[in-house]
Amino acid sequence: MMENIEGKRIDFNYKWNHGDLFILMENAGKAVSEYITEKYGKNRNILVISGSGNNGGDGIITAHNLDSDNNLKLIVMTRSDGSVSSLSRRAMEKFGNDRIIKNPNTGDIRKMISESDIIVDAIFGTGIRDPVKEPYSSIIEEINLSRAEVISIDVPSGLGTSHSVLPDATVTFTDVKEGMNEKNSGSINVRNIGIDEREINYAGPGDMVYFPKIEKNGHKGQNGKVLIMAGWKFTGAGCMTARAAENALPDLITMLVPKASSTIFSIKLEDQIVGVFNSLNMKNELEKCNAVLTGPGMGISEDSVKVVLAVCKSGKKAVFDADAIHIMAEHRDLINQNMLFTPHSHEFEVLTGTEANRENAEKFSVKYGCTILLKGPADIITNGKKTVISEGGSPRMAMGGTGDILAGLCTGLMARNMDPFHAAVLGSFINKKNGERVEKERSYWFNTYDLLGSMGRTFRQYYDFIISNE
Repeated sequence: MMENIEGKRIDFNYKWNHGDLFILMENAGKAVSEYITEKYGKNRNILVISGSGNNGGDGIITAHNLDSDNNLKLIVMTRSDGSVSSLSRRAMEKFGNDRIIKNPNTGDIRKMISESDIIVDAIFGTGIRDPVKEPYSSIIEEINLSRAEVISIDVPSGLGTSHSVLPDATVTFTDVKEGMNEKNSGSINVRNIGIDEREINYAGPGDMVYFPKIEKNGHKGQNGKVLIMAGWKFTGAGCMTARAAENALPDLITMLVPKASSTIFSIKLEDQIVGVFNSLNMKNELEKCNAVLTGPGMGISEDSVKVVLAVCKSGKKAVFDADAIHIMAEHRDLINQNMLFTPHSHEFEVLTGTEANRENAEKFSVKYGCTILLKGPADIITNGKKTVISEGGSPRMAMGGTGDILAGLCTGLMARNMDPFHAAVLGSFINKKNGERVEKERSYWFNTYDLLGSMGRTFRQYYDFIISNE
């Protein structure tokens, strides 16, 4: 079953890979019209009711395909300014604007419904919320009172609200959508409209749909607080995690470090909060943070074990990398669904006691409920329920420090209220694409500072792509 936002992710990945979503709209209309013809034959009285969004465009293409063999009427309910989505506008041009009935009154709609054998519902797609406003609530009521066969496109309009179409059948695309069942959707028919595995099971720009937008009227702390306990043995690793986490745009980043190295961290991270580690400070900061990272450059000591165990017991979303993975190998019973592990192949073998591969990563995630990001030329990200592959990057990213950057970035994303799985997928994607960007600019002659300096531009490239195509 597919979450509503996952459908958006797939559409954006398709657009990035193929360029034009109108192809999907045409395929959707073809799938629905074929279903109707196969089930009901030709020469039927068909009424298609389309809204202003892309679901409405699917309905318009369906109408275009059924038009020549049936007595067909097409209603399009536009926005208040008379507009529709850009893809729906193209569909209207294909059908013929002069033949479309735009925004009829409820009485006229009631009459057309009563004269129809088949009603095609393409008013709303996913994501509609209560309350369903007029005239749509009345239109939905009239559809439900009719004796016609009702076919919904992708999802019944208003699904999950107090006013939803109750169809005889729903033709949905790629997978059953969240909340659909036979009671609210009728007979569910899943059709492939040209989405391939790369759009679904591989990381891509579409994963940016899970990245929370910055609210214009937000306040300090609203965008998350990161706690990092890392770099106690190798300070550079700790500093890189903090600089990487910044790119997820959390409001606050706090480092807890030994007193002996606090001056070094304060100089390198002059714009971050640097505190001296002790049990009380750790307890207080764990209570305040939204996500915590431990392990990179940490070393294994009595104190680092205390840190890892305290993080486990805190219940906070947490990233375990490097030395923390070695420690957690002895405490698997504390692993839970809030945890993300970012091992390379050897660390994975230490953590799980098995060979580093997709099958074993999935088995471990199922058993313990955690998310695994198994690093490699192609990262494997799994939570046991879903697995995504993240390809790309640069061969130069085998150098030390890139794993610290990835761990910090994922922690920042989790602090922004992303769950561990989607934070890991997006973090891996951005990290690899950033490596490609820097390699293109500098060939192989770059270091971790170059990666950190470029990451904001990489983020913005894909963020702008999502915003400009919403």
